[in-house]
Amino acid sequence: MRCYLRSGMTQLSEAVPCGGRPTLELYTFEDAEKELSDLPFYSVLSRNLGSEKLQYCRAELLPDCVIGTLVIPDKASPLHGRIRMAYYLERKRLIFLDQDGETAEFLNRLLRSEMLDSRDPSHFFFSFLEALVQDDMAFLQNFEKRLAVMEESLADTLPKELKNNVTAGRRELLVFHSYYQQLMDMCEILSENGNSFFPQEFSSHFHRLSGRIDRLYDHTQILREYALQIREMHQTQVDIRQNETMQMLTVVSTVFFPLSLLTGWYGMNFKNMPELQNPYAYFILIGLCVLIVALEIWYFKKKGWL
Repeated sequence: MRCYLRSGMTQLSEAVPCGGRPTLELYTFEDAEKELSDLPFYSVLSRNLGSEKLQYCRAELLPDCVIGTLVIPDKASPLHGRIRMAYYLERKRLIFLDQDGETAEFLNRLLRSEMLDSRDPSHFFFSFLEALVQDDMAFLQNFEKRLAVMEESLADTLPKELKNNVTAGRRELLVFHSYYQQLMDMCEILSENGNSFFPQEFSSHFHRLSGRIDRLYDHTQILREYALQIREMHQTQVDIRQNETMQMLTVVSTVFFPLSLLTGWYGMNFKNMPELQNPYAYFILIGLCVLIVALEIWYFKKKGWL
């Protein structure tokens, strides 16, 4: 799948001859060996196509080309959805290799948004990386609002449900935290321009992009700490509820302990217990029990235990 790099390009499905013009090309992993085996560094590119390699974002500067991989989390489902691709950048040729069949739609979506600079492969590649994080600050701000809703619902949400939500949120943030770290490392390598592949001004472009990603990285770290605080607050509330329950059980046990002592005392089978012969002993014992309970309740309330 190939198209010219030109202003206003909107799709990747045009089959056109290269004619020496800058091109954007998209292939599946299965087609790579048949279509791209004549590339100067195809052996390096093919090593990146293994499942163990296509796990993170990276860039490798080689003579007259840049080779690497991109693993982009799906914002709708970051724990399960990822767009995985490899790329090969030459002076007049940018090649994307699609693993899961989602790269074409992803690129088309970016092209329709008119955020990509199609002057040449280098500008297209840089604007593509820039477009990856174009709306991420708004995404993180929405994530912060989501955490704020969790915090406000601490008293109303079921403990297990809230714990699952916070845990899932922290895991999603960890995905983006790692993603931004990889992009920063990648942009730093590209800004150094060790093979002098990019024009001079691109060093500042990649350095600026790295700083932008660094701010996203820091914001993600803050949100992870916020999620951890919500989890700790939730655990504190659970502990408080458990303490209150244990305190109530302790008070109830303490109230009935003297009564159990009395019933046990007068349950002994001794013949010469004078209270057993008294006609008012039963009512006296009832009154004594009521008095003991009343004194205990008064004392516990005075201490703030009830």
